[in-house]
This record gives sequence, C-alpha cells and structure tokens, in this order.
Amino acid sequence: MRIQRTVRTCLAAIAMAALIAVMQASMPDPAHAQSANPPSPKAQEAEFRRGYNSYIRGDFDAAVATWTALADQGHIKSMNNLGTMYSQGKAVSRNYSYALFWYRKAAARTDARAMYNIGIAYEYGRGVDQSDAQAISWYRRAADLGLAEATNAIAWVYATSPDFTVRDGAQALKWAQIAVKRQTSSKALTTLAAAHAELGEYRKAVVTVERAIDYMKREFNGADMVITDRELFGMLRQSGRTDDVFKLLERLEFYANGQPTRD
Repeated sequence: MRIQRTVRTCLAAIAMAALIAVMQASMPDPAHAQSANPPSPKAQEAEFRRGYNSYIRGDFDAAVATWTALADQGHIKSMNNLGTMYSQGKAVSRNYSYALFWYRKAAARTDARAMYNIGIAYEYGRGVDQSDAQAISWYRRAADLGLAEATNAIAWVYATSPDFTVRDGAQALKWAQIAVKRQTSSKALTTLAAAHAELGEYRKAVVTVERAIDYMKREFNGADMVITDRELFGMLRQSGRTDDVFKLLERLEFYANGQPTRD
C-alpha cells in the first residue's frame, strides 16, 4: 500500500511538472531573451522606429518580430505596441491576456500609456472582468502622469457608466472640463456634453455637441476652412469614420429630448 501511494505521489509530481512546463511555454517570457549587454537606448530607439516603419507599410509580421525582441530587452514603447498587436490580432492571434501581460510590464515601469491601455481593458472587459471602477482607477494613474486621453476617459466613464455606483455627474463635469482645457477636440467636447447631460443640463449638452461637430470639421480641414455638414459626411465616409458623426447626431437628439448617454 505504501509503495502504491509512493508511485501515485511520483506520478502526480511528474504530471504537475509537465503542466507547469506547458503553462510556461504558453506565455511570453520577456526574460528569456535578455542579454547581459543589451543594446544602447539610441540603438533600441532606431530599431523601434524600424519596427514602426514596417507597421506603417502593413508588414505586421516584421513589426511584431522587431517589437518582441525589443520588449524582451525591456523597451517600454515596444511592450505597449506589442500589447496592442495582441489586442488587435495583427500578425498574431488576438489574445487579450497576452496584451495585458505586456501592458502590465510597461505599467510597472511607470508608463502612462500602458496604464491607459489597462484602463481600456477593464472598461470593455478585455482579458479581465469588466469593471468601470477599475477602469477609472487605471485612467487616474495615467492622468496623474499627464496623459490627456486618460483625463477624458475618466470623465466619459463617470458620465456614461451603466453602473449607478460609479456614475457621477459632478466628477464627470470636473474631469471633462480639465480634458477640454488640456486638449480641446471633438472627442473631449463630446464627453463634456455627456457630463452636462448626466447633470440634467440638457441645453448645455446640446450646445456642446454642436461645438463638437464644429471641431470635427476643423480637425478634417483646418481652422480656416468652412465646410458644410454634407461635405463633412463625405470626408468621414472616405476615412471610415462616418460612425463618429452619426453618434454625435444621435446624442444631439437624445439631449434635445432630455435623455442622458449610457455607454
């Protein structure tokens, strides 16, 4: 009987070791390719740019290969870009867990963009359980490091979250005003409108959406160009962004009818 127990114990240990080996093989390991003498920051940046140029050309395989090597060396921007490639499924199978793996590695190096990307993962439940509260927490970290998009993201979640324990019109307005002050854009103004609507300030929401549409025209043509709504639709159609203006017009109708936005 003791011998049988010993055999079973040995078999269990072997099985566990095999399982651990499989799990380790299935996850990227940035330490495996680290060398005692990694390239200089200048050399890494040149290589990163080479990967980016490959990406622009549509050679995603080359971009992933370049950024993987650099991420293994601890290059933060490459970690972020590699995470995005896994998130989007370009040249690799879409895998939100791998994306988060790289985002968290970069965030551990105090990278604001990585923190913002983790916030997105929580907001949309990509590789983690969806949590608007966690999304705000990560966006706050990125905003504290000066990332303007993160400030706007905080305001949007506060204004539109379906979770009433998270939704907060006053906080939404506060952060939206900061976002507009940091970087006025159609996106920031759209968020400001949602904040006004959450507070029941529907007239202000309507006026702000109209400003957002005007800014969208500027973003496509420059401040000195005047274009019609029809021309704006044509430009958006060519760039594949018709959904953006349709959403603005939909929200304009909601606010005019006294309805807030829920994302």
